[in-house]
Amino acid sequence: MKWVSSVFLLVLCNAVAWRQVIITAQPKTPSFYFFDVGQGDSELLNFGSAQILIDGGPPNGKALKGIERALGLEDRYIDLVILTHPHLDHFGGLIDIMDRYSVGKFMTDGTENKTAKAYKSLKEPDIALGEGDTITYGAYKLSVLGPNVAERADLDPNKASVVLLLEGPDTRILYAGDMHMENEERLRKEYKLKADVLKVAHHGSRFSSSAAFLKELQPKVAVIGVGKNSYGHPAPAALTRLEGVSAKTYATLDRGTIKIIPKDGQLKIYTEK
Repeated sequence: MKWVSSVFLLVLCNAVAWRQVIITAQPKTPSFYFFDVGQGDSELLNFGSAQILIDGGPPNGKALKGIERALGLEDRYIDLVILTHPHLDHFGGLIDIMDRYSVGKFMTDGTENKTAKAYKSLKEPDIALGEGDTITYGAYKLSVLGPNVAERADLDPNKASVVLLLEGPDTRILYAGDMHMENEERLRKEYKLKADVLKVAHHGSRFSSSAAFLKELQPKVAVIGVGKNSYGHPAPAALTRLEGVSAKTYATLDRGTIKIIPKDGQLKIYTEK
């Protein structure tokens, strides 16, 4: 049986509360997957003895197949599943995944999709994540940078995306959900962000990945979850801005599933195609 996460609610003397999720297992060499799910997002943080899934892509079964290849057919447990926001291209695949896998904790941004019938098929979330929450696993920490209270109240679910910064002894990865430039500007002002790897926001939309944000972040590698689409993703303007900070950019549309293994101060990058 897998190790199950424990949730602690800590309250400061000024009545401000935050959550800290601690996965009590021993980390092994991690591998970070960015699945080719078509037009959508799904990422897996595989620590060997524990796994965290961020989003499940659209309802086409591709994320499920990617997880099976990454974990093997015998492993049927995922410690944490995080849904960044309730759009079909992020939650659709979770329905089959949660049917196939037992899940320790299911976390969301705290908003719902009240119009999509498929959303009602998901299990009830255990925790609504927000700025200040943390997920700790050995020497690795996932800090929740968004949404804050104002972003969660925004009518555009993209702007209420869960944004996560993974910090470990060998790498820093920013999982940007579908946030927009105004969210990036808040992060730029509130945090001094640096990341080795950027999961590019909103499939490479022209409304994300601002020049100022990328200049501060200085990603060495940028991964875009994208498939054939009519939105113009990834936008030439966003690609130009990524090129401007010398980020090596990989799009799942062209490269398939991307796996990154940090080792000896370097990033080993493997692509499916």
